Amino acid sequence: MKFRLLIYGLLLGSGTATGQVWNSYTAFSRFSVAVPDSTSRSAAALAAYIQNRYDAPKLQLQALYSWVTAHIRYDDDSSYYFNRGVDHEAKIAATLRRRRGVCENYAGLFADLASRIGLTAYVIYGYPIGVTTRGNTGHAWCAVNVDNEWWLFDPTWDAGQQDGFRYFMVPPATFIQTHMPFDPLWQLLERPVTHRNAATKNKAVFYYKDSVKAFLQMDSLQQYLAIERRMKNAGANHEMFKLWQSYNRMHIAIIAGERDMQLYNAAVDDLNAATDIFNSFVQYRNNGFLPQRQDAVLRTILEPVGRLIAEAGEKLNGMGLLVENFQYDTQGIRRQLLLLSKRSVEQKEFLEKYLAAGLQERARLFYR
Repeated sequence: MKFRLLIYGLLLGSGTATGQVWNSYTAFSRFSVAVPDSTSRSAAALAAYIQNRYDAPKLQLQALYSWVTAHIRYDDDSSYYFNRGVDHEAKIAATLRRRRGVCENYAGLFADLASRIGLTAYVIYGYPIGVTTRGNTGHAWCAVNVDNEWWLFDPTWDAGQQDGFRYFMVPPATFIQTHMPFDPLWQLLERPVTHRNAATKNKAVFYYKDSVKAFLQMDSLQQYLAIERRMKNAGANHEMFKLWQSYNRMHIAIIAGERDMQLYNAAVDDLNAATDIFNSFVQYRNNGFLPQRQDAVLRTILEPVGRLIAEAGEKLNGMGLLVENFQYDTQGIRRQLLLLSKRSVEQKEFLEKYLAAGLQERARLFYR
């Protein structure tokens, strides 16, 4: 957890920007949005209020952006306060309660509100380029899909400004002049630029819309692995990029560790279930198979043991595929599974002899 706090502290402290590459991008104006205080304490209530007041999605988005940039204050201490946990809902609630945050909280809140009015939104992490910022750190902004087109937004850099919005609904080709994502996918460009902000000549067209759609349908682990592949292919080697890559790998390790724990516990459950069935059979055999059961029933008693042993083995084989397993003693369980399998075979051999024997011979088998 301390490592996670360090990452956030180093990467997400970027404040207001000056010297923007484009100073005339003010196509959208800010306007005052009066929202009852009780309503503005809940993201769901705030989004519903705006949705009921304005008809067009773009106007709703502009109203939400106006509210966020007017009512959330940038505060460096929030880089530590907000990120002690990883629960998204808790961060959004804290941002609305405290009315302050860092770039991650601005972007996270706006993306959350956009999603609540029915739009697809995503928080992007990267770093500023071509601008002067408060500190040489990373930054967070967001993308929103409106009418099947992706647009980019930076509520942090528009917060507290008096003139029109400069970073609201900006096309990707313009936004890349000041914002470089760590993950190249979120440049949202058909010909992504390098981390030196130079386009590669004769580069094939990248169909980012299809890639983004596929990415958003992945589970968390698949997304982190996809980000890792793209960042590795990007080939950037500056310190900030490497730090975020380490943070992404930490997420992979955490999720992989949780999955390994689930697989390990499930394998133990299979072993215990198989052992219980085996022990019950042995006890029943020691009682001379009394009370009596039909032969067809006797044949089935040990059948689940082999299946459970096989399933436990498959679960153990699935561990450590992404991150090497140092925590769980899989070899110890494998030894127990192997021993149980051998003893189960011995009992099955006895059972076959018993079922093939006549009534008088069966009784004698118990005393050999």
